[in-house]
Amino acid sequence: MKAAVNLLWVLLSVLGAFALAHVVGAINPTEKVNGLWLVVAAACIYVLTYRFYGRWLARELGARLFDQVNDEDRRVLVLV
Repeated sequence: MKAAVNLLWVLLSVLGAFALAHVVGAINPTEKVNGLWLVVAAACIYVLTYRFYGRWLARELGARLFDQVNDEDRRVLVLV
């Protein structure tokens, strides 16, 4: 399951990179850009940013907030 999820994120990254390369004209500079490529590139970037930045925020802020909690509250949080 973990490998399948990682493969999904890699495929989404490759799709986003391909779409962005198509938008900036790196793939076929003479062709007019379809708006769908721009939407696909933006969606891939937004999803990847939301996932990884959200995970980083949860780790950083969660750790800092957990350190600020007193021992009594920490026991309750761990039990929940």
